[in-house]
Amino acid sequence: MPDIAGDIENRPKELWDFPNYGCLPDRPFEIDLESAIGEFLAQDIFDLDGTQPIESKILGLSKKYFDGHPVIEVNPSEEAIDFYRERGDTFQMINVIVCCHSFEERGGKLYGLPYHISLRPAQKRGKPSSVGVDWIKNMDLSRVLEGNPHYMGYNPFSDAFGFYAVGPVPTNENICSDTIGLVYNTYFLASNYDKKDVCDPGMCTSLLGDSKSLLADYRKFRFSRYFREFKSTEPVKIWGCDSPIELFLLQAMSHLGLNPRIQTLIFPDGSTFPSLQSMWEGGLRTKKLAKTITEADFFFENEKVAVFCDSVAHHTSDDAVAKDSAIDQELTKLGIRSIRISGADIMSSPVECARKIRELVDGTV
Repeated sequence: MPDIAGDIENRPKELWDFPNYGCLPDRPFEIDLESAIGEFLAQDIFDLDGTQPIESKILGLSKKYFDGHPVIEVNPSEEAIDFYRERGDTFQMINVIVCCHSFEERGGKLYGLPYHISLRPAQKRGKPSSVGVDWIKNMDLSRVLEGNPHYMGYNPFSDAFGFYAVGPVPTNENICSDTIGLVYNTYFLASNYDKKDVCDPGMCTSLLGDSKSLLADYRKFRFSRYFREFKSTEPVKIWGCDSPIELFLLQAMSHLGLNPRIQTLIFPDGSTFPSLQSMWEGGLRTKKLAKTITEADFFFENEKVAVFCDSVAHHTSDDAVAKDSAIDQELTKLGIRSIRISGADIMSSPVECARKIRELVDGTV
Protein backbone atom coordinates (compact mmCIF):
# COMPACT_ATOMS: atom_id res chain seq x y z
CA MET A 1 0.00 0.00 0.00
CA PRO A 2 1.36 3.47 -0.81
CA ASP A 3 2.62 5.79 1.88
CA ILE A 4 0.54 8.93 1.36
CA ALA A 5 1.71 10.96 4.34
CA GLY A 6 0.03 14.21 3.36
CA ASP A 7 -3.43 12.93 2.46
CA ILE A 8 -5.90 12.92 5.35
CA GLU A 9 -8.67 11.79 3.00
CA ASN A 10 -6.92 8.50 2.18
CA ARG A 11 -7.81 6.87 5.50
CA PRO A 12 -7.14 3.27 6.59
CA LYS A 13 -10.50 1.51 6.44
CA GLU A 14 -10.26 -0.05 9.90
CA LEU A 15 -10.39 3.38 11.54
CA TRP A 16 -14.00 3.78 10.48
CA ASP A 17 -15.00 1.10 13.00
CA PHE A 18 -13.91 3.32 15.90
CA PRO A 19 -16.62 5.10 17.93
CA ASN A 20 -17.45 8.67 16.85
CA TYR A 21 -15.12 8.50 13.87
CA GLY A 22 -17.49 9.55 11.09
CA CYS A 23 -19.19 12.25 13.17
CA LEU A 24 -18.98 14.02 16.52
CA PRO A 25 -20.55 12.36 19.58
CA ASP A 26 -24.31 12.84 19.99
CA ARG A 27 -23.82 14.10 23.57
CA PRO A 28 -21.96 17.09 25.07
CA PHE A 29 -18.22 16.79 25.60
CA GLU A 30 -15.38 18.88 26.99
CA ILE A 31 -11.98 19.39 25.39
CA ASP A 32 -9.26 18.13 27.73
CA LEU A 33 -6.55 20.61 26.80
CA GLU A 34 -4.43 20.61 29.95
CA SER A 35 -3.88 16.83 30.04
CA ALA A 36 -2.63 16.95 26.45
CA ILE A 37 -0.45 20.06 26.46
CA GLY A 38 0.28 20.87 30.10
CA GLU A 39 -0.81 23.60 32.50
CA PHE A 40 1.42 26.34 31.08
CA LEU A 41 0.30 26.22 27.45
CA ALA A 42 -3.31 25.51 28.41
CA GLN A 43 -3.38 28.62 30.59
CA ASP A 44 -1.64 30.66 27.89
CA ILE A 45 -4.35 29.73 25.38
CA PHE A 46 -7.13 30.20 27.92
CA ASP A 47 -6.07 33.85 28.33
CA LEU A 48 -6.56 34.58 24.62
CA ASP A 49 -9.90 36.37 24.59
CA GLY A 50 -11.27 39.89 24.26
CA THR A 51 -8.96 42.47 22.70
CA GLN A 52 -5.30 41.49 22.63
CA PRO A 53 -2.58 41.98 23.58
CA ILE A 54 -3.20 43.55 26.98
CA GLU A 55 -1.11 46.71 27.29
CA SER A 56 -0.23 48.63 30.43
CA LYS A 57 -1.95 51.69 28.99
CA ILE A 58 -5.19 49.75 28.57
CA LEU A 59 -4.82 48.19 32.01
CA GLY A 60 -4.36 51.63 33.50
CA LEU A 61 -7.70 52.75 32.09
CA SER A 62 -9.59 50.04 33.99
CA LYS A 63 -11.89 51.22 36.78
CA LYS A 64 -12.37 47.72 38.21
CA TYR A 65 -10.02 46.24 40.80
CA PHE A 66 -9.44 42.95 42.57
CA ASP A 67 -7.16 42.78 45.62
CA GLY A 68 -5.92 46.23 44.74
CA HIS A 69 -5.01 45.34 41.15
CA PRO A 70 -6.77 46.61 38.00
CA VAL A 71 -8.88 44.02 36.20
CA ILE A 72 -9.43 43.71 32.45
CA GLU A 73 -12.74 42.22 31.35
CA VAL A 74 -13.45 40.52 28.03
CA ASN A 75 -15.26 43.60 26.75
CA PRO A 76 -13.01 46.68 26.69
CA SER A 77 -14.07 49.63 28.81
CA GLU A 78 -15.39 52.84 27.27
CA GLU A 79 -12.06 54.44 28.08
CA ALA A 80 -10.22 51.65 26.27
CA ILE A 81 -12.53 52.03 23.26
CA ASP A 82 -11.74 55.75 23.14
CA PHE A 83 -8.03 54.95 23.38
CA TYR A 84 -8.22 52.45 20.52
CA ARG A 85 -10.21 54.90 18.41
CA GLU A 86 -7.73 57.73 18.97
CA ARG A 87 -4.82 55.44 18.13
CA GLY A 88 -6.52 54.28 14.93
CA ASP A 89 -6.68 50.54 15.69
CA THR A 90 -8.45 47.92 13.66
CA PHE A 91 -8.82 44.34 14.88
CA GLN A 92 -8.30 40.92 13.32
CA MET A 93 -10.64 38.27 14.71
CA ILE A 94 -8.49 35.20 15.41
CA ASN A 95 -9.85 31.79 16.32
CA VAL A 96 -7.98 29.24 18.41
CA ILE A 97 -8.91 25.95 16.75
CA VAL A 98 -8.64 22.52 18.36
CA CYS A 99 -8.97 19.23 16.48
CA CYS A 100 -9.67 16.04 18.44
CA HIS A 101 -8.44 12.57 17.48
CA SER A 102 -10.93 10.64 19.62
CA PHE A 103 -13.19 10.81 22.67
CA GLU A 104 -12.92 9.25 26.11
CA GLU A 105 -15.37 8.59 28.92
CA ARG A 106 -14.19 9.57 32.41
CA GLY A 107 -16.33 9.68 35.51
CA GLY A 108 -19.55 10.00 33.56
CA LYS A 109 -18.21 12.83 31.37
CA LEU A 110 -17.06 12.68 27.76
CA TYR A 111 -13.79 14.36 26.80
CA GLY A 112 -12.38 15.24 23.39
CA LEU A 113 -8.68 14.40 23.11
CA PRO A 114 -6.73 17.04 21.12
CA TYR A 115 -4.16 16.24 18.47
CA HIS A 116 -3.68 19.71 16.97
CA ILE A 117 -4.04 23.36 17.99
CA SER A 118 -3.76 26.23 15.53
CA LEU A 119 -4.76 29.85 14.98
CA ARG A 120 -6.75 31.08 12.00
CA PRO A 121 -8.08 34.56 11.26
CA ALA A 122 -11.61 35.38 10.17
CA GLN A 123 -11.58 35.86 6.42
CA LYS A 124 -13.45 37.60 3.65
CA ARG A 125 -13.04 36.68 -0.01
CA GLY A 126 -10.08 34.47 0.87
CA LYS A 127 -8.14 37.14 2.78
CA PRO A 128 -7.87 38.01 6.49
CA SER A 129 -10.54 40.53 7.48
CA SER A 130 -10.55 43.26 10.10
CA VAL A 131 -13.21 45.09 12.08
CA GLY A 132 -13.22 48.63 13.41
CA VAL A 133 -13.46 50.05 16.91
CA ASP A 134 -17.23 50.63 16.64
CA TRP A 135 -17.75 46.95 15.81
CA ILE A 136 -15.80 46.02 18.95
CA LYS A 137 -17.81 48.53 20.98
CA ASN A 138 -21.18 47.21 19.82
CA MET A 139 -20.29 43.52 20.05
CA ASP A 140 -20.48 41.51 23.28
CA LEU A 141 -17.13 39.75 23.03
CA SER A 142 -18.02 37.48 25.95
CA ARG A 143 -20.59 35.75 23.72
CA VAL A 144 -18.51 35.02 20.60
CA LEU A 145 -18.29 31.32 21.51
CA GLU A 146 -22.04 30.89 21.88
CA GLY A 147 -23.48 28.40 19.43
CA ASN A 148 -20.31 26.29 19.42
CA PRO A 149 -18.56 27.81 16.38
CA HIS A 150 -16.52 25.37 14.31
CA TYR A 151 -14.97 24.69 10.92
CA MET A 152 -16.33 21.83 8.84
CA GLY A 153 -13.66 19.91 6.96
CA TYR A 154 -10.73 21.52 8.79
CA ASN A 155 -7.53 19.77 7.69
CA PRO A 156 -4.57 21.02 9.76
CA PHE A 157 -2.07 19.33 7.41
CA SER A 158 -3.03 21.12 4.20
CA ASP A 159 -4.62 24.25 2.78
CA ALA A 160 -8.14 22.82 3.18
CA PHE A 161 -9.78 24.69 6.04
CA GLY A 162 -13.46 23.99 5.38
CA PHE A 163 -16.14 26.55 6.16
CA TYR A 164 -16.98 28.39 9.37
CA ALA A 165 -20.31 27.50 10.97
CA VAL A 166 -22.26 28.06 14.18
CA GLY A 167 -24.68 25.60 15.75
CA PRO A 168 -24.80 21.82 15.99
CA VAL A 169 -22.56 19.84 13.68
CA PRO A 170 -24.77 17.86 11.29
CA THR A 171 -24.36 14.10 11.21
CA ASN A 172 -22.47 13.44 8.02
CA GLU A 173 -20.56 10.27 7.36
CA ASN A 174 -18.37 12.15 4.88
CA ILE A 175 -17.05 14.50 7.61
CA CYS A 176 -14.72 12.75 10.03
CA SER A 177 -14.75 14.00 13.61
CA ASP A 178 -11.01 14.73 13.44
CA THR A 179 -11.54 17.26 10.63
CA ILE A 180 -14.04 19.33 12.57
CA GLY A 181 -12.08 22.29 13.87
CA LEU A 182 -13.60 23.32 17.18
CA VAL A 183 -13.21 27.01 18.08
CA TYR A 184 -11.81 26.85 21.60
CA ASN A 185 -11.23 30.58 22.04
CA THR A 186 -11.45 33.81 20.04
CA TYR A 187 -9.57 37.07 20.42
CA PHE A 188 -9.29 40.36 18.55
CA LEU A 189 -5.77 41.48 17.69
CA ALA A 190 -5.20 45.25 17.77
CA SER A 191 -3.28 46.58 14.79
CA ASN A 192 -1.25 49.32 16.52
CA TYR A 193 -0.30 47.83 19.86
CA ASP A 194 2.90 48.94 21.56
CA LYS A 195 5.14 45.87 21.84
CA LYS A 196 7.15 47.40 24.69
CA ASP A 197 3.96 48.04 26.68
CA VAL A 198 2.46 44.54 26.46
CA CYS A 199 1.75 42.88 29.82
CA ASP A 200 2.69 39.27 30.60
CA PRO A 201 0.02 36.81 31.81
CA GLY A 202 0.56 36.44 35.55
CA MET A 203 -0.37 32.75 35.70
CA CYS A 204 2.20 31.77 33.08
CA THR A 205 5.04 34.04 34.16
CA SER A 206 4.71 32.79 37.74
CA LEU A 207 5.63 29.31 36.46
CA LEU A 208 8.89 30.69 34.97
CA GLY A 209 10.26 32.04 38.23
CA ASP A 210 12.57 35.05 38.21
CA SER A 211 14.52 34.19 35.06
CA LYS A 212 14.62 37.18 32.72
CA SER A 213 16.08 35.06 29.92
CA LEU A 214 13.22 32.53 30.07
CA LEU A 215 10.72 35.38 30.16
CA ALA A 216 12.37 36.84 27.05
CA ASP A 217 11.96 33.49 25.23
CA TYR A 218 8.31 33.31 26.29
CA ARG A 219 7.62 36.85 25.10
CA LYS A 220 9.25 36.12 21.76
CA PHE A 221 7.02 33.09 21.31
CA ARG A 222 3.86 35.04 22.16
CA PHE A 223 4.63 37.83 19.71
CA SER A 224 5.58 35.46 16.90
CA ARG A 225 2.57 33.15 17.37
CA TYR A 226 -0.33 35.01 18.93
CA PHE A 227 0.27 38.66 18.13
CA ARG A 228 1.63 38.72 14.60
CA GLU A 229 -0.75 40.19 12.03
CA PHE A 230 -2.08 37.59 9.60
CA LYS A 231 -1.21 38.37 5.97
CA SER A 232 -2.96 35.23 4.68
CA THR A 233 -5.58 32.82 5.99
CA GLU A 234 -3.07 30.00 6.40
CA PRO A 235 -3.27 28.78 10.03
CA VAL A 236 -0.39 29.02 12.48
CA LYS A 237 0.35 25.78 14.30
CA ILE A 238 0.70 26.03 18.09
CA TRP A 239 1.01 22.35 19.00
CA GLY A 240 0.27 18.85 17.76
CA CYS A 241 0.81 16.13 15.17
CA ASP A 242 2.60 16.99 11.94
CA SER A 243 1.06 14.54 9.47
CA PRO A 244 -1.94 12.29 8.80
CA ILE A 245 0.06 9.10 9.42
CA GLU A 246 0.82 10.38 12.93
CA LEU A 247 -2.87 11.09 13.45
CA PHE A 248 -3.93 7.65 12.21
CA LEU A 249 -1.42 5.90 14.46
CA LEU A 250 -2.47 8.04 17.43
CA GLN A 251 -6.10 7.11 16.88
CA ALA A 252 -5.21 3.42 16.80
CA MET A 253 -3.09 3.74 19.95
CA SER A 254 -5.88 5.58 21.75
CA HIS A 255 -8.32 2.85 20.71
CA LEU A 256 -6.02 0.32 22.43
CA GLY A 257 -5.74 2.43 25.57
CA LEU A 258 -2.29 3.90 24.83
CA ASN A 259 -1.86 7.59 25.65
CA PRO A 260 1.60 8.86 24.70
CA ARG A 261 2.83 12.43 24.69
CA ILE A 262 2.76 14.09 21.28
CA GLN A 263 5.94 15.60 19.75
CA THR A 264 8.46 15.22 22.59
CA LEU A 265 11.94 16.77 22.56
CA ILE A 266 14.73 14.49 23.82
CA PHE A 267 18.05 15.92 25.05
CA PRO A 268 21.50 14.29 25.46
CA ASP A 269 21.14 14.14 29.25
CA GLY A 270 17.98 12.06 28.90
CA SER A 271 15.60 14.88 29.77
CA THR A 272 12.41 15.07 27.73
CA PHE A 273 10.02 17.94 27.09
CA PRO A 274 6.73 17.84 25.19
CA SER A 275 6.75 21.55 24.36
CA LEU A 276 8.73 24.78 24.47
CA GLN A 277 6.66 25.78 27.47
CA SER A 278 7.69 22.69 29.44
CA MET A 279 11.32 23.47 28.55
CA TRP A 280 10.99 26.94 30.01
CA GLU A 281 9.40 25.53 33.15
CA GLY A 282 12.39 23.19 33.39
CA GLY A 283 14.80 26.12 33.15
CA LEU A 284 15.93 25.57 29.55
CA ARG A 285 16.08 28.40 27.04
CA THR A 286 14.88 28.06 23.46
CA LYS A 287 18.48 28.15 22.20
CA LYS A 288 18.95 24.74 23.81
CA LEU A 289 16.84 23.29 21.00
CA ALA A 290 20.04 23.09 18.93
CA LYS A 291 21.25 20.37 21.32
CA THR A 292 18.25 18.05 21.05
CA ILE A 293 18.94 14.52 19.92
CA THR A 294 15.56 14.28 18.25
CA GLU A 295 11.88 15.04 18.51
CA ALA A 296 9.87 11.85 18.92
CA ASP A 297 6.46 11.81 17.28
CA PHE A 298 5.15 10.03 20.38
CA PHE A 299 6.76 9.29 23.72
CA PHE A 300 5.85 7.05 26.63
CA GLU A 301 7.58 8.76 29.55
CA ASN A 302 7.32 6.09 32.23
CA GLU A 303 8.26 3.24 29.90
CA LYS A 304 10.91 5.31 28.04
CA VAL A 305 9.66 4.37 24.59
CA ALA A 306 9.98 6.75 21.64
CA VAL A 307 7.80 6.22 18.55
CA PHE A 308 8.67 7.59 15.11
CA CYS A 309 6.38 7.63 12.07
CA ASP A 310 8.69 7.39 9.07
CA SER A 311 7.34 8.53 5.73
CA VAL A 312 8.86 7.40 2.44
CA ALA A 313 9.61 10.99 1.49
CA HIS A 314 11.88 11.70 4.45
CA HIS A 315 13.23 8.42 5.78
CA THR A 316 14.31 6.14 2.92
CA SER A 317 17.43 7.72 1.46
CA ASP A 318 20.82 6.34 2.57
CA ASP A 319 21.59 9.53 4.47
CA ALA A 320 18.20 9.52 6.20
CA VAL A 321 18.54 5.86 7.20
CA ALA A 322 22.03 6.49 8.61
CA LYS A 323 20.78 9.53 10.53
CA ASP A 324 17.84 7.60 11.99
CA SER A 325 20.16 4.76 13.02
CA ALA A 326 22.49 7.19 14.78
CA ILE A 327 19.56 8.70 16.67
CA ASP A 328 18.35 5.26 17.75
CA GLN A 329 21.83 4.45 19.07
CA GLU A 330 21.93 7.68 21.07
CA LEU A 331 18.53 6.92 22.56
CA THR A 332 19.61 3.39 23.48
CA LYS A 333 22.52 4.84 25.47
CA LEU A 334 19.98 6.84 27.46
CA GLY A 335 17.87 3.77 28.16
CA ILE A 336 15.19 4.86 25.70
CA ARG A 337 13.82 2.21 23.38
CA SER A 338 12.76 3.43 19.96
CA ILE A 339 10.40 1.97 17.41
CA ARG A 340 10.04 3.20 13.85
CA ILE A 341 6.78 2.63 12.02
CA SER A 342 6.72 3.19 8.27
CA GLY A 343 3.99 5.26 6.72
CA ALA A 344 3.10 2.36 4.45
CA ASP A 345 2.54 0.07 7.45
CA ILE A 346 0.38 2.68 9.15
CA MET A 347 -1.72 3.08 6.01
CA SER A 348 -2.05 -0.70 5.76
CA SER A 349 -3.09 -1.28 9.39
CA PRO A 350 -2.64 1.36 12.09
CA VAL A 351 -4.17 -1.02 14.64
CA GLU A 352 -1.51 -3.67 13.97
CA CYS A 353 1.17 -0.98 14.30
CA ALA A 354 -0.37 0.13 17.59
CA ARG A 355 -0.29 -3.47 18.84
CA LYS A 356 3.44 -3.64 18.15
CA ILE A 357 3.93 -0.47 20.11
CA ARG A 358 1.84 -1.82 22.99
CA GLU A 359 4.00 -4.96 23.11
CA LEU A 360 7.10 -2.81 23.39
CA VAL A 361 5.54 -0.54 26.01
CA ASP A 362 4.36 -3.55 28.02
CA GLY A 363 7.81 -5.13 27.79
CA THR A 364 6.62 -8.30 26.06
CA VAL A 365 9.12 -7.89 23.21
